[in-house]
Parts: sequence; C-alpha cells; structure tokens
Amino acid sequence: MTQHNGSIDVPATKVELDHGVSANLWLSSLAKDMVPVYEEQVTRVERGIDLETWSKMNMDEKAMIIAIRRTNNAISNLQNEAEIRNQKR
Repeated sequence: MTQHNGSIDVPATKVELDHGVSANLWLSSLAKDMVPVYEEQVTRVERGIDLETWSKMNMDEKAMIIAIRRTNNAISNLQNEAEIRNQKR
C-alpha cells in the first residue's frame, strides 16, 4: 500500500499526516529491527490469539499479522486525513 506523492510512491506507513496528533511517545524495542513487546502483545490480543498459541507460531506468521495491523492502521489514518481535508473545503 503506497500513496502517490508527486513522482514518488510513499509506503502508507511512512506518510506524514498533516492532521495527526502525537503525544511524542514511541514504543521501544529490545533490539534493532525487533517489534516492541507492547505492539506484539496488543496485536495478539486484538486478533484474539491466546498466549500459548502465539508462542508456538513461527516468526513469519507473527510478522505478517503485525505487518497487516500496521498497514490497517496506516490506511485508517490516511482515510481520516482525507476526510479532514474534504471537510475543510
């Protein structure tokens, strides 16, 4: 999922929002390229996956579920951004 910005396609998870609200908080991970523990567990809970099942899943399955969640969040944020811009017209 990308957003066309001029001659560049920007990944939806990297698009800067004009109307985003930030508390200046970032989730930290235990190491570079690792998903923060909080994000992993929130994703698990949102999907209704119990801890035992999650612990038996391979990393690729977990990564795909987390990537889908991130993409869905980005799409929702971009939709909200478009609705705000439309209301301002």
